[in-house]
Amino acid sequence: MSVTTLIRTVRLSSGLVLMSFVTMHLSVLVFGLRSPEAVFAAARVLMRPWQGGVGAAVLASAMTLHLICGLIAVGARRSLAVRRGDMVQVALGLAVLPLLLPHVLAVKMAGDLAPGLSLGFGDLLAIFWQFSPASAIQQLLVVIIVWAHGAIGLVAWFSLQRWWPRLSPVVIPLLFAIPILALLGFVEGGKAVVARIASDPAFANQVNTSWALLRSVDGPLGDIRGITNLSYLAAVAVAVSVMVARVVVTRRKPVTVLYDNGLSGTGRRGLSILEISRLSSVPHASVCSGRGRCGTCRVRVTAGSDRLSAVDDIERRTLDEPKSTGAVRLACRARVLDDGVVVERLMPPDADASAARRPQDWLGKAAPAPGPASPAGKTLEGAA
Repeated sequence: MSVTTLIRTVRLSSGLVLMSFVTMHLSVLVFGLRSPEAVFAAARVLMRPWQGGVGAAVLASAMTLHLICGLIAVGARRSLAVRRGDMVQVALGLAVLPLLLPHVLAVKMAGDLAPGLSLGFGDLLAIFWQFSPASAIQQLLVVIIVWAHGAIGLVAWFSLQRWWPRLSPVVIPLLFAIPILALLGFVEGGKAVVARIASDPAFANQVNTSWALLRSVDGPLGDIRGITNLSYLAAVAVAVSVMVARVVVTRRKPVTVLYDNGLSGTGRRGLSILEISRLSSVPHASVCSGRGRCGTCRVRVTAGSDRLSAVDDIERRTLDEPKSTGAVRLACRARVLDDGVVVERLMPPDADASAARRPQDWLGKAAPAPGPASPAGKTLEGAA
Protein backbone atom coordinates (compact mmCIF):
# COMPACT_ATOMS: atom_id res chain seq x y z
CA MET A 1 0.00 0.00 0.00
CA SER A 2 1.45 3.37 -1.03
CA VAL A 3 1.65 6.29 1.36
CA THR A 4 -1.04 8.12 -0.63
CA THR A 5 -3.38 5.13 -0.42
CA LEU A 6 -2.68 4.76 3.30
CA ILE A 7 -3.47 8.42 3.98
CA ARG A 8 -6.66 8.18 1.95
CA THR A 9 -7.74 5.02 3.80
CA VAL A 10 -7.02 6.57 7.20
CA ARG A 11 -8.83 9.77 6.28
CA LEU A 12 -11.91 7.90 5.07
CA SER A 13 -11.98 5.51 8.04
CA SER A 14 -11.52 8.25 10.61
CA GLY A 15 -14.17 10.34 8.87
CA LEU A 16 -16.66 7.47 9.07
CA VAL A 17 -15.97 7.08 12.79
CA LEU A 18 -16.53 10.80 13.38
CA MET A 19 -19.68 10.81 11.26
CA SER A 20 -21.03 7.84 13.27
CA PHE A 21 -20.41 9.71 16.51
CA VAL A 22 -22.02 12.91 15.23
CA THR A 23 -25.04 10.98 13.92
CA MET A 24 -25.60 9.31 17.29
CA HIS A 25 -25.05 12.60 19.11
CA LEU A 26 -27.61 14.39 16.95
CA SER A 27 -30.03 11.49 17.25
CA VAL A 28 -29.98 11.99 21.02
CA LEU A 29 -30.89 15.66 20.58
CA VAL A 30 -33.84 14.71 18.37
CA PHE A 31 -35.48 13.20 21.46
CA GLY A 32 -35.63 16.73 22.89
CA LEU A 33 -38.76 17.15 20.79
CA ARG A 34 -40.42 14.74 23.22
CA SER A 35 -38.95 15.61 26.63
CA PRO A 36 -35.68 16.13 28.49
CA GLU A 37 -36.19 12.73 30.11
CA ALA A 38 -36.29 11.14 26.64
CA VAL A 39 -33.01 12.87 25.84
CA PHE A 40 -31.36 11.46 28.96
CA ALA A 41 -32.66 7.94 28.23
CA ALA A 42 -31.48 8.09 24.61
CA ALA A 43 -28.09 9.41 25.69
CA ARG A 44 -27.56 6.47 28.05
CA VAL A 45 -28.02 4.07 25.12
CA LEU A 46 -26.59 5.89 22.09
CA MET A 47 -23.59 7.55 23.73
CA ARG A 48 -22.49 4.59 25.86
CA PRO A 49 -20.17 3.15 23.16
CA TRP A 50 -18.18 6.40 23.17
CA GLN A 51 -17.92 6.89 26.94
CA GLY A 52 -15.73 3.93 27.89
CA GLY A 53 -11.97 3.91 27.65
CA VAL A 54 -11.92 2.14 24.30
CA GLY A 55 -14.68 4.26 22.74
CA ALA A 56 -13.15 7.52 23.93
CA ALA A 57 -9.73 6.47 22.62
CA VAL A 58 -11.18 5.51 19.23
CA LEU A 59 -13.01 8.83 18.98
CA ALA A 60 -9.97 10.90 20.00
CA SER A 61 -7.75 8.98 17.59
CA ALA A 62 -10.20 9.42 14.74
CA MET A 63 -10.42 13.18 15.32
CA THR A 64 -6.64 13.53 15.52
CA LEU A 65 -5.94 11.39 12.46
CA HIS A 66 -8.63 13.11 10.40
CA LEU A 67 -7.17 16.52 11.20
CA ILE A 68 -3.64 15.36 10.40
CA CYS A 69 -4.73 13.83 7.09
CA GLY A 70 -6.58 17.02 6.21
CA LEU A 71 -3.51 19.14 6.91
CA ILE A 72 -1.36 16.76 4.86
CA ALA A 73 -3.81 17.12 1.97
CA VAL A 74 -3.53 20.91 2.20
CA GLY A 75 0.27 20.81 2.28
CA ALA A 76 0.41 18.33 -0.61
CA ARG A 77 -1.38 20.65 -3.02
CA ARG A 78 0.76 21.99 -5.83
CA SER A 79 -1.61 24.78 -6.88
CA LEU A 80 -4.86 26.56 -6.02
CA ALA A 81 -6.48 24.94 -9.04
CA VAL A 82 -9.45 23.78 -7.02
CA ARG A 83 -13.16 24.37 -7.38
CA ARG A 84 -14.73 26.78 -4.93
CA GLY A 85 -16.98 24.05 -3.56
CA ASP A 86 -13.94 21.99 -2.61
CA MET A 87 -12.34 25.00 -0.96
CA VAL A 88 -15.52 25.47 1.11
CA GLN A 89 -15.28 21.82 2.18
CA VAL A 90 -11.67 22.35 3.30
CA ALA A 91 -12.61 25.53 5.18
CA LEU A 92 -15.45 23.73 6.97
CA GLY A 93 -13.08 20.98 8.05
CA LEU A 94 -10.47 23.41 9.36
CA ALA A 95 -13.11 25.33 11.34
CA VAL A 96 -14.32 22.30 13.29
CA LEU A 97 -11.61 22.07 15.96
CA PRO A 98 -11.63 25.71 17.16
CA LEU A 99 -15.44 25.67 17.43
CA LEU A 100 -15.74 22.22 18.99
CA LEU A 101 -12.85 22.49 21.46
CA PRO A 102 -14.68 24.39 24.26
CA HIS A 103 -17.42 21.75 24.31
CA VAL A 104 -14.94 18.86 24.29
CA LEU A 105 -12.90 20.37 27.12
CA ALA A 106 -15.98 21.07 29.22
CA VAL A 107 -17.29 17.52 28.84
CA LYS A 108 -14.05 15.53 28.94
CA MET A 109 -11.68 17.52 31.18
CA ALA A 110 -13.78 19.64 33.53
CA GLY A 111 -14.57 16.62 35.67
CA ASP A 112 -10.89 15.86 36.13
CA LEU A 113 -10.17 19.45 37.16
CA ALA A 114 -13.23 19.85 39.39
CA PRO A 115 -13.95 16.73 41.50
CA GLY A 116 -17.66 16.13 41.79
CA LEU A 117 -18.50 17.73 38.46
CA SER A 118 -20.24 15.43 35.98
CA LEU A 119 -21.81 17.05 32.95
CA GLY A 120 -24.54 15.05 31.28
CA PHE A 121 -26.91 16.12 28.53
CA GLY A 122 -29.33 17.61 31.05
CA ASP A 123 -26.67 19.68 32.79
CA LEU A 124 -25.29 20.95 29.47
CA LEU A 125 -28.73 21.88 28.15
CA ALA A 126 -29.53 23.76 31.33
CA ILE A 127 -26.16 25.55 31.47
CA PHE A 128 -26.32 26.49 27.79
CA TRP A 129 -29.78 27.99 27.88
CA GLN A 130 -29.84 29.34 31.44
CA PHE A 131 -26.33 30.70 31.90
CA SER A 132 -24.47 30.73 28.58
CA PRO A 133 -26.70 31.38 25.55
CA ALA A 134 -23.57 32.24 23.51
CA SER A 135 -22.36 28.67 24.04
CA ALA A 136 -25.73 27.39 22.86
CA ILE A 137 -25.44 29.41 19.65
CA GLN A 138 -21.89 28.15 19.20
CA GLN A 139 -23.10 24.56 19.54
CA LEU A 140 -25.73 25.16 16.87
CA LEU A 141 -23.00 26.49 14.58
CA VAL A 142 -20.78 23.49 15.31
CA VAL A 143 -23.62 21.11 14.46
CA ILE A 144 -24.20 22.81 11.12
CA ILE A 145 -20.49 22.91 10.19
CA VAL A 146 -19.61 19.37 11.30
CA TRP A 147 -22.67 17.86 9.67
CA ALA A 148 -22.24 19.82 6.45
CA HIS A 149 -18.57 18.79 6.20
CA GLY A 150 -19.39 15.13 6.79
CA ALA A 151 -22.47 15.06 4.57
CA ILE A 152 -20.66 16.65 1.62
CA GLY A 153 -17.88 14.08 1.93
CA LEU A 154 -20.30 11.17 2.20
CA VAL A 155 -22.36 12.21 -0.81
CA ALA A 156 -19.20 12.74 -2.87
CA TRP A 157 -18.15 9.19 -2.02
CA PHE A 158 -21.59 7.54 -2.24
CA SER A 159 -22.44 9.13 -5.58
CA LEU A 160 -19.70 7.09 -7.28
CA GLN A 161 -21.18 3.76 -6.13
CA ARG A 162 -23.50 1.67 -8.30
CA TRP A 163 -26.13 1.43 -5.57
CA TRP A 164 -26.39 5.20 -5.07
CA PRO A 165 -29.30 5.85 -7.48
CA ARG A 166 -31.43 3.36 -5.53
CA LEU A 167 -30.58 4.64 -2.04
CA SER A 168 -30.19 8.37 -2.69
CA PRO A 169 -33.98 9.06 -2.34
CA VAL A 170 -33.65 7.78 1.24
CA VAL A 171 -30.17 9.05 2.17
CA ILE A 172 -30.52 12.63 0.92
CA PRO A 173 -33.70 13.40 2.93
CA LEU A 174 -32.06 11.86 6.03
CA LEU A 175 -29.00 14.07 5.63
CA PHE A 176 -31.28 17.09 5.78
CA ALA A 177 -33.74 15.76 8.36
CA ILE A 178 -31.31 14.63 11.08
CA PRO A 179 -29.62 18.01 11.74
CA ILE A 180 -32.88 19.94 11.40
CA LEU A 181 -34.67 17.68 13.89
CA ALA A 182 -31.63 17.75 16.19
CA LEU A 183 -31.57 21.55 16.22
CA LEU A 184 -35.29 21.66 16.95
CA GLY A 185 -34.85 19.08 19.70
CA PHE A 186 -31.93 21.07 21.12
CA VAL A 187 -34.08 24.18 21.35
CA GLU A 188 -37.20 22.44 22.68
CA GLY A 189 -35.19 20.42 25.18
CA GLY A 190 -33.46 23.59 26.34
CA LYS A 191 -36.77 25.35 26.85
CA ALA A 192 -38.11 22.42 28.86
CA VAL A 193 -35.00 22.27 31.05
CA VAL A 194 -35.14 26.02 31.74
CA ALA A 195 -38.81 25.65 32.71
CA ARG A 196 -37.87 22.82 35.05
CA ILE A 197 -35.23 25.01 36.69
CA ALA A 198 -37.93 27.54 37.47
CA SER A 199 -40.31 24.94 38.93
CA ASP A 200 -37.98 22.39 40.55
CA PRO A 201 -35.73 23.85 43.28
CA ALA A 202 -33.74 20.62 43.70
CA PHE A 203 -32.93 20.48 39.99
CA ALA A 204 -32.14 24.21 39.99
CA ASN A 205 -29.70 23.71 42.88
CA GLN A 206 -28.03 20.84 40.99
CA VAL A 207 -27.61 22.96 37.87
CA ASN A 208 -26.34 25.96 39.85
CA THR A 209 -23.77 23.74 41.57
CA SER A 210 -22.59 22.32 38.22
CA TRP A 211 -22.31 25.81 36.77
CA ALA A 212 -20.32 27.05 39.78
CA LEU A 213 -17.93 24.10 39.53
CA LEU A 214 -17.52 24.66 35.80
CA ARG A 215 -16.79 28.35 36.36
CA SER A 216 -14.20 27.44 38.98
CA VAL A 217 -12.07 25.70 36.32
CA ASP A 218 -12.46 28.43 33.69
CA GLY A 219 -8.81 29.42 34.08
CA PRO A 220 -7.23 25.98 33.54
CA LEU A 221 -9.66 25.15 30.72
CA GLY A 222 -8.91 28.51 29.08
CA ASP A 223 -5.17 27.81 29.26
CA ILE A 224 -5.62 24.38 27.65
CA ARG A 225 -7.88 25.85 24.99
CA GLY A 226 -5.39 28.59 24.21
CA ILE A 227 -2.45 26.20 23.91
CA THR A 228 -4.46 23.80 21.73
CA ASN A 229 -5.71 26.55 19.44
CA LEU A 230 -2.23 28.03 19.04
CA SER A 231 -0.79 24.60 18.26
CA TYR A 232 -3.53 23.98 15.74
CA LEU A 233 -3.07 27.36 14.08
CA ALA A 234 0.67 26.68 13.89
CA ALA A 235 -0.02 23.33 12.19
CA VAL A 236 -2.38 25.00 9.70
CA ALA A 237 0.24 27.68 9.02
CA VAL A 238 2.86 25.00 8.36
CA ALA A 239 0.55 23.16 5.95
CA VAL A 240 -0.28 26.35 4.07
CA SER A 241 3.39 27.37 3.99
CA VAL A 242 4.36 24.02 2.50
CA MET A 243 1.67 24.41 -0.16
CA VAL A 244 2.84 27.95 -1.00
CA ALA A 245 6.46 26.79 -1.17
CA ARG A 246 5.52 24.02 -3.60
CA VAL A 247 3.72 26.56 -5.79
CA VAL A 248 6.63 29.01 -5.72
CA VAL A 249 9.27 26.36 -6.47
CA THR A 250 7.50 25.18 -9.62
CA ARG A 251 6.26 28.58 -10.81
CA ARG A 252 9.33 29.17 -12.98
CA LYS A 253 9.05 25.82 -14.79
CA PRO A 254 6.17 26.19 -17.27
CA VAL A 255 4.91 23.28 -19.38
CA THR A 256 2.22 23.04 -22.08
CA VAL A 257 -0.28 20.25 -22.65
CA LEU A 258 -2.05 19.82 -25.99
CA TYR A 259 -5.62 18.53 -25.96
CA ASP A 260 -8.11 17.36 -28.55
CA ASN A 261 -10.08 19.96 -30.56
CA GLY A 262 -6.97 22.13 -30.80
CA LEU A 263 -7.04 23.22 -27.16
CA SER A 264 -3.89 23.75 -25.11
CA GLY A 265 -3.16 24.42 -21.47
CA THR A 266 -0.17 25.91 -19.72
CA GLY A 267 0.84 25.24 -16.15
CA ARG A 268 3.85 24.51 -13.99
CA ARG A 269 6.00 21.41 -14.10
CA GLY A 270 4.76 18.88 -11.54
CA LEU A 271 1.07 19.79 -11.81
CA SER A 272 -1.38 17.14 -12.91
CA ILE A 273 -3.05 17.29 -16.32
CA LEU A 274 -6.32 18.13 -14.56
CA GLU A 275 -4.76 21.00 -12.61
CA ILE A 276 -3.37 22.41 -15.85
CA SER A 277 -6.81 22.05 -17.44
CA ARG A 278 -8.36 24.03 -14.61
CA LEU A 279 -5.70 26.72 -14.63
CA SER A 280 -6.13 27.14 -18.40
CA SER A 281 -9.96 26.98 -18.39
CA VAL A 282 -9.91 23.84 -20.51
CA PRO A 283 -13.23 22.04 -19.85
CA HIS A 284 -12.46 18.71 -18.19
CA ALA A 285 -14.71 16.22 -16.41
CA SER A 286 -13.90 15.52 -12.76
CA VAL A 287 -16.79 14.33 -10.63
CA CYS A 288 -14.66 13.50 -7.56
CA SER A 289 -12.73 16.80 -7.74
CA GLY A 290 -9.43 15.18 -8.59
CA ARG A 291 -9.26 12.51 -5.89
CA GLY A 292 -8.71 9.63 -8.31
CA ARG A 293 -11.98 7.92 -7.41
CA CYS A 294 -14.38 8.46 -10.28
CA GLY A 295 -12.34 7.96 -13.46
CA THR A 296 -14.25 10.67 -15.33
CA CYS A 297 -11.11 12.73 -15.97
CA ARG A 298 -9.42 9.93 -17.91
CA VAL A 299 -7.47 10.80 -21.05
CA ARG A 300 -5.71 8.91 -23.80
CA VAL A 301 -2.07 9.94 -24.05
CA THR A 302 -1.19 10.12 -27.74
CA ALA A 303 2.30 11.56 -27.27
CA GLY A 304 4.70 12.23 -24.41
CA SER A 305 3.67 9.41 -22.05
CA ASP A 306 7.30 9.26 -20.89
CA ARG A 307 6.96 12.89 -19.75
CA LEU A 308 4.28 11.97 -17.20
CA SER A 309 4.65 10.59 -13.69
CA ALA A 310 4.37 6.83 -13.27
CA VAL A 311 1.00 5.12 -12.84
CA ASP A 312 0.26 4.53 -9.14
CA ASP A 313 -1.95 1.98 -7.40
CA ILE A 314 -4.85 4.44 -6.99
CA GLU A 315 -4.89 5.06 -10.72
CA ARG A 316 -4.68 1.36 -11.58
CA ARG A 317 -7.53 0.53 -9.24
CA THR A 318 -9.82 3.24 -10.61
CA LEU A 319 -9.05 2.41 -14.24
CA ASP A 320 -9.30 -1.30 -13.42
CA GLU A 321 -6.14 -1.90 -15.43
CA PRO A 322 -3.62 -3.77 -13.21
CA LYS A 323 -1.08 -3.83 -16.04
CA SER A 324 -1.73 -0.37 -17.44
CA THR A 325 0.73 0.67 -20.13
CA GLY A 326 0.06 4.33 -19.50
CA ALA A 327 -1.85 4.93 -22.75
CA VAL A 328 -4.98 5.75 -20.73
CA ARG A 329 -4.37 7.88 -17.65
CA LEU A 330 -6.33 9.70 -15.01
CA ALA A 331 -5.73 13.41 -15.57
CA CYS A 332 -5.86 14.02 -11.82
CA ARG A 333 -3.07 11.51 -11.10
CA ALA A 334 -0.78 12.00 -14.11
CA ARG A 335 1.67 14.82 -13.34
CA VAL A 336 3.35 16.61 -16.23
CA LEU A 337 7.16 16.52 -15.93
CA ASP A 338 8.10 18.14 -19.24
CA ASP A 339 6.72 19.56 -22.50
CA GLY A 340 5.47 17.36 -25.30
CA VAL A 341 2.39 15.80 -23.68
CA VAL A 342 -0.60 15.39 -26.01
CA VAL A 343 -3.86 13.95 -24.69
CA GLU A 344 -7.43 13.26 -25.76
CA ARG A 345 -10.21 13.69 -23.22
CA LEU A 346 -12.26 10.48 -23.20
CA MET A 347 -15.34 11.84 -21.45
CA PRO A 348 -17.23 15.06 -22.10
CA PRO A 349 -16.74 17.82 -19.52
CA ASP A 350 -20.39 17.59 -18.43
CA ALA A 351 -20.06 13.94 -17.36
CA ASP A 352 -21.85 13.41 -14.04
CA ALA A 353 -21.66 10.77 -11.32
CA SER A 354 -23.37 8.21 -13.53
CA ALA A 355 -20.19 8.23 -15.64
CA ALA A 356 -18.30 6.86 -12.65
CA ARG A 357 -20.86 4.12 -12.12
CA ARG A 358 -21.26 3.21 -15.81
CA PRO A 359 -18.27 4.61 -17.74
CA GLN A 360 -19.15 2.58 -20.83
CA ASP A 361 -22.19 4.82 -21.36
CA TRP A 362 -19.98 7.93 -21.56
CA LEU A 363 -16.67 6.86 -23.04
CA GLY A 364 -16.08 8.09 -26.56
CA LYS A 365 -18.63 10.90 -26.48
CA ALA A 366 -17.29 13.89 -28.35
CA ALA A 367 -15.76 16.70 -26.35
CA PRO A 368 -17.09 20.16 -27.21
CA ALA A 369 -15.35 22.46 -29.65
CA PRO A 370 -13.29 25.29 -28.12
CA GLY A 371 -15.38 27.96 -26.45
CA PRO A 372 -15.62 30.05 -23.27
CA ALA A 373 -15.26 28.08 -20.06
CA SER A 374 -18.37 27.76 -17.94
CA PRO A 375 -18.43 29.74 -14.67
CA ALA A 376 -18.63 26.48 -12.72
CA GLY A 377 -15.25 25.48 -14.06
CA LYS A 378 -13.39 28.51 -12.74
CA THR A 379 -10.89 28.00 -9.98
CA LEU A 380 -9.45 30.23 -7.32
CA GLU A 381 -6.04 30.43 -8.96
CA GLY A 382 -7.55 30.84 -12.39
CA ALA A 383 -9.74 33.68 -11.15
CA ALA A 384 -6.74 35.33 -9.54
